Amino acid sequence: MSTRKTSAQGDSCALSVGESPLPQQELSAPESIGTTEESTGQLAGDAQDDAQRCIDAAQAHLHLDLLGLDERTTNIRGIPHKGKKGGAINGVFAHDLERAQQWQRNGMGIYLQVNPGGTKADEVSCGTALFFEHDNIPRWQQVTIYEDHGLPQPSFMVNTGGKSIHHYYVLKEPISVQLWTELTERLHIAAKGCDTSCKGANRLMRMAGSWYIDRNGNAIDQAEIMWPTDRRYDAEEFQIRLPLLQEPKPQPAARKRFTSGRHNSLPLREIVNALEAIPQRVEGSGTYADYRDILWGLMAACRDIGVDEQVAIDLMETHSPSHSCGWDVEQVARSGGEQISAGTLFFHAKQNGWSRYAL
Repeated sequence: MSTRKTSAQGDSCALSVGESPLPQQELSAPESIGTTEESTGQLAGDAQDDAQRCIDAAQAHLHLDLLGLDERTTNIRGIPHKGKKGGAINGVFAHDLERAQQWQRNGMGIYLQVNPGGTKADEVSCGTALFFEHDNIPRWQQVTIYEDHGLPQPSFMVNTGGKSIHHYYVLKEPISVQLWTELTERLHIAAKGCDTSCKGANRLMRMAGSWYIDRNGNAIDQAEIMWPTDRRYDAEEFQIRLPLLQEPKPQPAARKRFTSGRHNSLPLREIVNALEAIPQRVEGSGTYADYRDILWGLMAACRDIGVDEQVAIDLMETHSPSHSCGWDVEQVARSGGEQISAGTLFFHAKQNGWSRYAL
């Protein structure tokens, strides 16, 4: 099912619901003040581009309804496309869906938080749905990939308009964040080859009805609900069905001192000093893995002293900006790193002359 048609009047764009009065190719541009075909064509192109960034409100509301979320408390976020300067913008679905329209037109992707509660992981109140995605195989193969994994049919899917299909299993009753986290880890083991960074109790997923914006800021395709059903699952079913987690391997004794507590007591100023000792990332230098781990280590160092990890992300954005250093700091920060400790940051800092404490 789809309600992807859009509407436009001049350079304004109202949220679309259902069919548009005119097919997309018949949308008219604002009246031109120029006299050349080139200027007229440019204005027409701008008008159509604005129209293509109209959020389909019906799809967005359906996404919430299928998840059983309350629009008055559901968090949404606008995140700049890769390579675009600027930070993310937080909002609430009921109050900011209209504002999200402008975020979209400014080149942001629109996401919603699946589990209710605050925007920070420790503020999430419960888990309401399990989900996974693949982004390394064609979308047509992803539609039935759950069968290959021996998983039941999802409650619904979202075709993101990008590389992936999101599979959702809505739970009959909310579960604790602790159990949700465990089941998500086990689901990712079962869904072999899925994006294992697609987790976290406060995870945001692309909102149906919004447009997929590529790294050049172009609206490529609109996210839409696929195969919506009324299926709801007992958490117990997944506890029985999913593979168990492996016991974590003990760290070598030499590495334990990285998290022994000496660095955990460092004030934020010393953590910043450690980061500043490391040179700025250079695009194309083959150092992506190192700087990814440095970022994760920075986040761990902030968490260790009770500082929000968003501070770490902002510090790295200042140190090695996304737009000039060939990466997307926000995206990298959210892509994993649970096993990386603060010691990784201090190790790289020491290699570049930092000596607040000897490792």
